[in-house]
Amino acid sequence: MPLSPGLRLAAVIGLLLGLNGWVAEAQTPPSVIASKPVTAPPRASNSPLANSTLAWDSELKSIDAHVDDTEAHLAFNFTNVSQGNVIIVNVAAGCHCTTTKVAPLPWTIAPGSNGQIGVTIDLHGRASMPSTFYKSLTVSTDKGLKILNVRVNILPVVLPQLTDAERALDLKTALANRQAVFQDECSVCHVRPGADKYGKPLYDADCAICHEGEHRAPQVPDLHSLKAATNVEFWRVWIAHGKPGSLMPAFSTTDGGPLNDSQIMTLAQYLNHAIPSKPAAPAAGGQEKTP
Repeated sequence: MPLSPGLRLAAVIGLLLGLNGWVAEAQTPPSVIASKPVTAPPRASNSPLANSTLAWDSELKSIDAHVDDTEAHLAFNFTNVSQGNVIIVNVAAGCHCTTTKVAPLPWTIAPGSNGQIGVTIDLHGRASMPSTFYKSLTVSTDKGLKILNVRVNILPVVLPQLTDAERALDLKTALANRQAVFQDECSVCHVRPGADKYGKPLYDADCAICHEGEHRAPQVPDLHSLKAATNVEFWRVWIAHGKPGSLMPAFSTTDGGPLNDSQIMTLAQYLNHAIPSKPAAPAAGGQEKTP
C-alpha cells in the first residue's frame, strides 16, 4: 500500500537523523567513547610523618645475634592514631642485605587499626666476629616519611669454664684422638670461634686458646719460644696436617679439620710475621749452622 506524502516525509527525516547519529558516533575517537574516570595512585609525601599519625612501638629496634647466625629477624609494630586513613606507599630498606615483609602496597591503614613491618637481615659475612652495626628502612606514606633503625649486636662465643677434672679428661681424649677437638662439644671452643675468620682474628680464635691459654697443657708449646728456623711453609704444613701422636690436630679440611686452604695460608702468613724465625745457634769457631 503506497505511503501518504506525510508518512514518506517522516520516514525520510527519521532515516536522516539515524544516519547523522551513526556518523557522529563513528567520528568520535575510541578513547573518548571508552574513557572512564581513573583513580590516581597515592603519592608519598616527603615531609616527616607526625607521631600523631602513626604511633610506633619503637623507632629503633636492637637484636642480638651469635657469630654463627645467618639471619636476624625482628618487626616494627604501629597503630594509626589519626582520624583518617593512612596509606603506606612504599617500604624501602637501606641496603640489599635487609629485606622487609609488609601487606600488599599501597596499604591503607584505617583509623585505630594496627600493622606490622617484618625485617630480615642477612648476616653472611657480618657475623664472623663480635661487632655492632646499624641498618635502616624508610616507610613512605601519603602523610609523610618515617625512618626506622635496627641495631644488630654480634655477640662473642662464650667459652665454657672447665674444671681441672674436665681439662684432664679433655687432655686424655685429645691424646687418644687429636682431631677430637673439632667434634661434639669441643667444637664450641675449637671450631665455632674461627668460622669465616682469617689471619690474626683466626689465630686469636683458634690457636691462642691452646698456645696462649692460661691453662695451657705442658704438651702444648709456646710458639714464641720455638728454637727452630721457621717460614710460611713451616707454619702452613704444621697447621694443615698437625703432628700425629701429639696434641696438635690437623686443621685442613682434607684431614678432617675446619679450615680451608685460604684460611690456613693467611694464618701461616700472620704467624710468619708475628713470630720471627729464630736464627740457628752459631757453631764452633763463630760460624752459624745451616738450618
